[in-house]
Amino acid sequence: MPALHASEPSHVAGRAVSLERLRGRPASLAGALLAYAGLAALLTWSRLAGLGSSFCCDELATIDRFVREGPATILAGPYLPNNHQLFSLLAWATGELTGESEVAFRLWSAIPFVLGVLLVTGWLHVRAGALPGLVFCLLATFAPLLVDVTRQARGYGLAFLCMAVAVVAALEAVRSRSRRAVLALAAAGVVGTWTLPHLAIAWGVAFLAVLSVPCLRRAAGLAGAASAVAIGAWYAPHAPAILASSAQDYGRPIPTAWLLTAPLDQTLAPALTVIDDTFVDPGLGSLALVAPLAAVIAASPFLRDARAALVLAGPPVATVLAFWAAGSGVTPRFFTFLLVPLLVLVSTGTAAALSRPASLVSRLQALAAVAVLALVLAEGLPWLARIPRLPRESLRDAAAAIRESAPAGARVVAYMPYTADLEFFLGRRVRKVARPADVERLCASGGGAVLVVQPWLLPPPAIPCADRPGTRRARFEQYARGGRIDVWFLASER
Repeated sequence: MPALHASEPSHVAGRAVSLERLRGRPASLAGALLAYAGLAALLTWSRLAGLGSSFCCDELATIDRFVREGPATILAGPYLPNNHQLFSLLAWATGELTGESEVAFRLWSAIPFVLGVLLVTGWLHVRAGALPGLVFCLLATFAPLLVDVTRQARGYGLAFLCMAVAVVAALEAVRSRSRRAVLALAAAGVVGTWTLPHLAIAWGVAFLAVLSVPCLRRAAGLAGAASAVAIGAWYAPHAPAILASSAQDYGRPIPTAWLLTAPLDQTLAPALTVIDDTFVDPGLGSLALVAPLAAVIAASPFLRDARAALVLAGPPVATVLAFWAAGSGVTPRFFTFLLVPLLVLVSTGTAAALSRPASLVSRLQALAAVAVLALVLAEGLPWLARIPRLPRESLRDAAAAIRESAPAGARVVAYMPYTADLEFFLGRRVRKVARPADVERLCASGGGAVLVVQPWLLPPPAIPCADRPGTRRARFEQYARGGRIDVWFLASER
């Protein structure tokens, strides 16, 4: 069965629907172009504004342990999943040319992400119409998890672009039998897997759809074999460590009881509602979002073609199953590249649900689509306004204030769950405390000290000496991990 063409009918819920029909919405080309321009501007601004804020969290681990060490350590040193190898190489090369820079390193994630969104948006406009293209661009722009991770100096933006190229190339290959599309699919898989090893699972499933086309089988087989050699050679020094890392326990294992909903509740549902540092514990609450998402996806005409369905639905299902079978801990950011096929399904499902003749099923699907869009806007707008203007974590600024205002060698006590980033920016060790009673004892000691408080993952502490004469506080806002860092300069008792 041939893949869907722009003019070919598909059957959704028993009624004839065509991608050509979806192309009729919105009716005004000028209106569509205006909407595209607005979304593209918002997308670009939200990924490029404020990139000079301090490195945070896994960015620091990547830069300190790998980028600064150079290609030998990146490609053949001790393996950590934090090391998105192709991204680390690009950041190292950039640092050699321009010096270490938050902006320069983060552009290797932000710009590829923007290009990936624009590629899929443009392809959807041509193949399915303006409404699916607009919905895809809107969801990719506003999804809080994507706003968060694609601005970071990590490989997530690059992986998103590679998955975007892979999805478009695979769908074009099965549609037009294009050998150039097969080559693009192969190249995207190699580059994407060089960035994130587990992208190979999703890419391999998409490749199966192309291999199922008889006239492409030889070209796809040769391209696939060459890609496998390139990937194998790249990861040869780390192959055993990569296999062992599948048992890593960061995050949450995927519960067997919720395996059926996992391709959505571990990927799409959290991406549309939360930022990073969130683990998924499936339950009735998550099901309340998964159900309307599934209803909207079910309306997509692409699911009526076996090969298109394999390209779009196969990667999330196969990747989630692989992580479940390995018993690996997961967090939604691991799967952000899977949002490419999932958002294609949501966008075309939304357009189909809103374009079909009225029926009970279509009305319910249209209601679900409107509810999903409203939820994404409600959840995404505050993050879209906050993230570009604030650091993810303001420890660089807190450390600068300590160096400037505290005496050299002053005691620094950190009431926070993780102190490594603060120590990185301070250039020395700090004393970590994790109980409110420890803060009370610090005050009771009567000595001067610097107390750094991050209200995240720990019970809020009382600071009995906050009103001691000479004590002052500096507050630094951030958009994640408690929303602020408080630096207390505790004066000695006189």
